[in-house]
Amino acid sequence: MFRRRPLLVASAVLLLLAAAAVGTVGFLLKCEPEFYAAAGCPADYDTRVKASHVLTRVQELKHDIRTKAEWGEAFAADELNCFFAEMMAGQGGFASLLPAGFHSPRVAVDGDRVRLGMRYGTGLWSTVVWVEFRAWRVADETNLVAVEVCDLRAGRLAVGAQTVLDAVAEAARASNVEVTWYRHGGNPVGLFRFFPDQPRPASHVLTLEVRDGGVTVAGRTLTAAP
Repeated sequence: MFRRRPLLVASAVLLLLAAAAVGTVGFLLKCEPEFYAAAGCPADYDTRVKASHVLTRVQELKHDIRTKAEWGEAFAADELNCFFAEMMAGQGGFASLLPAGFHSPRVAVDGDRVRLGMRYGTGLWSTVVWVEFRAWRVADETNLVAVEVCDLRAGRLAVGAQTVLDAVAEAARASNVEVTWYRHGGNPVGLFRFFPDQPRPASHVLTLEVRDGGVTVAGRTLTAAP
């Protein structure tokens, strides 16, 4: 009997340690990043108006790229969050574009950094998966954009990036964007080349800026001579 007591005590200690470890992981997963909580939009008239305005501007930008010599647009983070809340939540028209199991995307722009988060799962078994990244146009290159992944987490728990990076590259290639990943200063950096199948693409991205709480994109399209 006395010989069993140390074994029981050791087993109890191991169980407590395991429970503490599981509890710690669960706590880290459930922690919601501050930017995600602050970026929520109410389901009101103003949100619906902003969401519709973003959709209209995106459609007009696509038309301008095809038909105008110069084009450009700027989107503020709060406008994008209204679009996400109205068009990509529940049964919104663009919800199917999100990866399976993900919903409720939100974005924040702080300086030259973008934080993008999405909730995975529902109820007690949900967490916010989010990424922080920088993006810029590569100088002296045609339609080449660099994206540096600065952080990738589920709640406060760091997530292995390789599977996510592979999924991003696969989705980009399906949209005719060539992606090459490498590491710089310990961070993954992706080179996104648009229209890689065109030796002399007609449309050129000349500006990509992340600042002042939003994203600006502009460029030029070489239209045919009359």
